Amino acid sequence: MGVLDGKVAIVTGAGSGIGARIAQVMAEQGASVLAAASRAESAAGTTQAIRDAGGSVASAFGDLADPATAQGLVDAAVEAFGGVDILVNNAAVTDAATLAKDANIADMDAATWERTLRVNTIAPALLCKAAIPHMIARGGGSIVMVASGRGVQGDLGMPAYGASKAALINLALNVATQYGKQGIRANSVVVGMVMTPPLAASISPEMIELFTAHHLTPYVADPQDIAGPVAFLASDAARFITGATLAVDGGMTSHAAPFADVMKLSAAGMLKQD
Repeated sequence: MGVLDGKVAIVTGAGSGIGARIAQVMAEQGASVLAAASRAESAAGTTQAIRDAGGSVASAFGDLADPATAQGLVDAAVEAFGGVDILVNNAAVTDAATLAKDANIADMDAATWERTLRVNTIAPALLCKAAIPHMIARGGGSIVMVASGRGVQGDLGMPAYGASKAALINLALNVATQYGKQGIRANSVVVGMVMTPPLAASISPEMIELFTAHHLTPYVADPQDIAGPVAFLASDAARFITGATLAVDGGMTSHAAPFADVMKLSAAGMLKQD
C-alpha cells in the first residue's frame, strides 16, 4: 500500500526531469496520475515507465501559455479518473529562446515577461481555479507549487523567472488561506540546482563545483530529492502542513552569502584562529 492510494494527481511538466520523477513517485505511492506536458512525445517516456511499473496513468497535452489549457488538463483528469485530489504545479518556462532573453531587466521585452508569467504563474492559478471545486467535492485536496531559490533571492539573471516563482509562492499562501476550511492544503517547495539529464549535459564541471560549494550538503540534488518531499506534502501524512514554504535545496538559501568563500579560506588555513 502506498501513501497516495486512491488519490488522483495532476502533475504538470511531467515529460522530463523533476516533473517526470514526481509523476513516477506519485504512481509508485498508489495515485492515478495525469502526466501533463506540452507535447505528446514529451510525456511518452514518463507514461510508459509508469505503466511498465504497474501504475495508473493517463496523459494530456497543451501549451500552458494558453489560458484554455488549464481547464483542459483538469477535465482530462476527471474524465480519466473521476476527480482530482492532488495538483502539482511543476511546469515552468525552460525553452532556450525565452531563457536567453530573460537576462537584464533593462534589456528585456514585454513578450519575455508575458510568456514567463503566463506559464509559471498564471497557468498554475488557472489550474487551481479549475481543480479546487473538484477537490472540495471529494472532501479536500493538496496543491504543491514547485518554486525556486530564484523566487526568494535576487540574482544576476532570469528576473522574470524569479518574479514568477515568487508569485507562485504567494499564490500557495492565498490558496491555503482562502480554502483551508474546505479541506484544501497548499504548500510550496523551493528547489535549487537539480541535476536533470539536460542540465548535466549542458553545465560545465566548474559550474557544478561552484554550486556544490554553496550547498550545505556535499552534493546537488537529483530529481528524486524533490519528488519525495512533494509526494509527502501531497499525502495525508502532511495533513497539518499548509501555507508552508519548504526549502528543498540542500541549504542553498539558508546560509550567509560568503559561506563558500569562508569554507575555502578555512580549508586553506587562512582564517585567523583566536
